[in-house]
Amino acid sequence: MRFTPPIKIYYPISYVGLDEKKHIVEQQMGVALGISKNAMLIETACITESKLLLVMAVDHKNNLIEIKGKVIYSKLDKTQKYRIGVSFQGPFTKNIEFAKKLIKAFYYQKNQSSS
Repeated sequence: MRFTPPIKIYYPISYVGLDEKKHIVEQQMGVALGISKNAMLIETACITESKLLLVMAVDHKNNLIEIKGKVIYSKLDKTQKYRIGVSFQGPFTKNIEFAKKLIKAFYYQKNQSSS
């Protein structure tokens, strides 16, 4: 498998942490800092205790998009915010579709704010 570097974005997201039985155990908000075809980097003010997340955002048409992901790392950075690496757990086509919609929403928002 070829490594695909993440695309840098800055886009608001929400996520819920799920336990082993897929019950919601936490709800948080953050910002997606980067996304690739199979993973994303989230910046948030709160540490996550969950290993499985359901990540949600709004696309450029105001539709809710979501994907399940596994937390691959979480660490506190020098700005006192947490960086969470999330590996997507969906089928490859769903992972790609989520990434494309999030990237498109970011660029749509960016173009709207610079107009």
